[in-house]
This record gives sequence, C-alpha cells and structure tokens, in this order.
Amino acid sequence: MLLNPGKPYTRDGANFTFPDVHMIYNAGNNFVHHQQNTNELIEAMAKKVHTVVNQDPWWCASSRYADIVLPATSHLERNDISTGGTYSNDKIWAMRQVIQPYGESLDDFEIFRRLAELFGVEYGFTEGLTVMDIVRNSYANTDARIPFEEFWETGVAEMEVPDAARRWVRHGDFYADPVKNPLHTATGKIGLYVEAFERFGTKECPPIPKYLEPAEFLGNAKPGQVHVVSPHPFMRVHSQMANAECSKHLNIQGREFALVSEEDARERGVKDGDLIEVYNDRGAVIVGARVSPNIMKGVISIYEGAWLSKDSKGRCNSGAINVLTTSVAASDLSQATSANTCLASFRKCTDAEGPNRAYEPPVVENSTVRIEAAALSLTERAQKAKAASTAGLTPGEKLFYERCTLCHVPREPGDYTVKQWHGITESMFPRAGLTDDERKLVLEFLEKNAKK
Repeated sequence: MLLNPGKPYTRDGANFTFPDVHMIYNAGNNFVHHQQNTNELIEAMAKKVHTVVNQDPWWCASSRYADIVLPATSHLERNDISTGGTYSNDKIWAMRQVIQPYGESLDDFEIFRRLAELFGVEYGFTEGLTVMDIVRNSYANTDARIPFEEFWETGVAEMEVPDAARRWVRHGDFYADPVKNPLHTATGKIGLYVEAFERFGTKECPPIPKYLEPAEFLGNAKPGQVHVVSPHPFMRVHSQMANAECSKHLNIQGREFALVSEEDARERGVKDGDLIEVYNDRGAVIVGARVSPNIMKGVISIYEGAWLSKDSKGRCNSGAINVLTTSVAASDLSQATSANTCLASFRKCTDAEGPNRAYEPPVVENSTVRIEAAALSLTERAQKAKAASTAGLTPGEKLFYERCTLCHVPREPGDYTVKQWHGITESMFPRAGLTDDERKLVLEFLEKNAKK
C-alpha cells in the first residue's frame, strides 16, 4: 500500500485501489513486528510516511520506529471487562485495576478522550460516559444474573447456558432442512466447486481445491537453502510477553532459538548452543541453534514473536523471523499473509555484536519545552477535515462508517454480496446499537453498493 498509492488490487473478487497514505497511527498491535518482510516495510515507511504515532505500553519494535510514542497502560493498570469459557463464553470477568499507571502512561480510552477534546469531538467519542459507565453498561447487556456490585467484588459472573445451546450444532438447521435453511452462498449449499471463483478470474485460487506450487519451498530451493517455518511460540502469545522473564527460558545466548536437524548442523559445523546467522535476499537474523533429531533435514523452525533489534550490519540480533519472511500474498483472492512460505540459508555466526538489546527500555531525556495545543487550532482544522470527508454521504453511508465498521466487520460495502450482508448484519446491527430506522438506512446503502 505504502509503495503503490493508486494501484489497483483484487480481494474476494472485488477491485480496490490502494490509498495514498502519509501517516500511520497505531494502537493495540505491534505492526512493525507483524509485517512479513520487515525490511521492506521499514524502507517503505522511510520513503513515504511523514509521521508514525505508536500508542503502546511497551518499547516494542513499533515504538522504536515511531516518531511519537504515547505510553498506554497495560491491563493491570486499568479497569475493564471481558468474557471467558472455552467455546461457551459463559463467564464474565471483572478485570479490576491492580496497580496505578506506570509513569505518565494513560488508558487508551483516556488518550483518545484527550485527543477528541483537542479536536472538538469529545462528546462524539465518549457520549458522556466514563470508563466505569461503559463497563457497567456492558455488564448490563449480558445474561449474567448477579448485581453488578457483587460481580465487581467477586470478579466473575457465570451465565446460565440453555439446554438448547448445549445441543447446538453449527449449520444444524441447514443439515436438518437445507431447502428451508439455505446457507449464505450463491446456491444455498456447500460449494466444492465455486463458480464465483471462476467468474472472478483469479489466477492463484482455482474454483476447486487443487495443489499449487508455493512461491518458495524445497522444490525450488537453491543448493544449501532450507525451508523456514515459524510456529506459534511456547512461552508467549505472538510478540506479547516477548520482553517478559518467561520468554527467556528457551533463549540461547539471549536470543530466539532455531530448531535445526542433526544432519544440517553437522554439514555446517554447528553445535547445540552456537549462534547461527539465518539469511536470504530479504534480510538476516542471528539466533541460537538447538540441534535436535525432532526436525527433518532441510527445515529449520524459529518461533514467531521475537522483537526487532538491528546490529551495525542490519541483521536482527534478536531473531525476529519476519525479517526473513515474504510479503507475497497467499493468493489474489484472499490477499492473506504467507509467512511459512520462506526459504533461507544459515551458517555459524562468528561475528555477533554484543548482547541482544531488543528488550531494553528507551533512553529518556527530560525536556522543559511544552507545546501549546491551543496554538495549533486543532478544533477548527478537525471540523474542516470532518466536513470535507463526510460531505455528500447518505444517512445510511454515514451510519455505516461511523457506527458499524468499528468492530471486526468488513470495512467496505463491496466486500460482500447482498445475501452475505443480510447474514453479517444480523450480528453487526445489535453490536452497533442501531434503531430499526437506522438499520433500514444502512441496509439500503449496503444493498445498493454490495458486490454484484
């Protein structure tokens, strides 16, 4: 997107155009770490992006590459509410604040509230509610039976599960009567051959499942290359808690480890516990070798999730696997990532530079310089920008973008067909809190602009 503004691309059979992006505002995910071919992203940001803002509790890779870092609180420093229960989601958890916010960090809600105040749209964001008001309202909209005060004190409220729910089977109504209860597909049935895929004309996703040769695999590897896989880590959740003590138990010489076969290690003169350099045309990482009989020759495994830290030669001295992975999409249908499609070479590392500094905190310099927000005229500028961006929107269109695209739902009406939207809106409308009249307006907009 950053390197190709205005370039067309396809997804799910629809045509889209990359926007012209000059600023990244990131909150809630470590995007620099997540991106396949990390060096490509860093180069694109340097060429194209004027400003990067990262809102995070941690000095992670995204904070290191941001121009402005807004320190946010962790879950231990704020009040919140959550759900639990393996498949049933039959418990509500009170996520009570445990410690005071560290330093000058603020809750995400408070950061956005203050920004909204500067831009003159505070009430539009808060609707006059505090965090605890929102927690109480969320609890009131569950099926929990005990009073909120009791729930907040005990920490958990269990919800009764109806007997019918215990017997629920996904698509059970369809199995019982496929004519009366069709699926949200073109035929109403499960499609083994998908005619829509043929109509889309996708080159990388045929209408019937078949084997397609990956862009990179041992079948087209150069001599000496290995296939790199990057499974989920054992001691953390992706990049979360990579800076915690528990993640260090499996490290080798302070770095992520690579599982290497005995044969590959022997051929390269590598012993268990050595540092190795894994490299390809996209970049290089330094990791510790764990030599094992439990992985096949020609394959090495490096957990995803280590944070990025470059040495003087541009190698990641921490073992961030996405320095090696490709940004080639899984297909022109899904445009999904293809992280495990990755070839690389490796050798014993004899020139590693010092310790891994990925998890060290930033250097902090105190300054007496203050910016007067009033002098920036943010409210006036924000009102002009909002007026320009919403001019010409129909009532249903405005509601869709302001209320319906806040959760994990499609961002554009052209992402789905009318029939699919009818299925999606069954859960989308209640989450957005729309009245019946508002639902009609949004549905009219979606039906008019849905994928044909």
